[in-house]
Amino acid sequence: MSFDIDISMAVDNSGFTGGLGGPSQGGHQGSNWYIQYGMDLGADDGTLVYAAFDAHITKFQPHDPVQDNGKVYGAQIFMRAPNDMMGGFYTHLTDVPAEIAVGTTVARGDVLGRVHSFGGIPPHLHLALVEIIGGAPGGQYVGVDLYQLFLDLESSEPGTVVPVTFSQDGTNPTHL
Repeated sequence: MSFDIDISMAVDNSGFTGGLGGPSQGGHQGSNWYIQYGMDLGADDGTLVYAAFDAHITKFQPHDPVQDNGKVYGAQIFMRAPNDMMGGFYTHLTDVPAEIAVGTTVARGDVLGRVHSFGGIPPHLHLALVEIIGGAPGGQYVGVDLYQLFLDLESSEPGTVVPVTFSQDGTNPTHL
């Protein structure tokens, strides 16, 4: 029961500065998929951040500068693909459009906000992806490693779309 999701770049190419670490590297440790499978895509402060796939917002935490600290800062967005079998987590955002809220539908390429920097931490987008085996709600959340794909997308032509196949068996997704 595999399925494909079209994925494109997550930060504007003009502000992309390079990868700062992928799943299970550096601070990406722990049992939560959105931490362990996080990838940090370096970008200049204020760089536009895009929805990498079609989705609906399932959880949204607006940016509250008073709450910023060394690990948690900027807005947080959890979203799931229309089939509820794959999702993503974005954080370290500011200037999130007013229409972003729980239940909002976004299309691949829609603006989700801008990269927000904090303190001496290099500015970046933290993005983590998950396959939901059996679908949500109630499915098994298995983080996936597509770090190299996102690095490749950020150095490709704007508008590049890559179909990614999720197998629903716990293996990492595949792409061309």
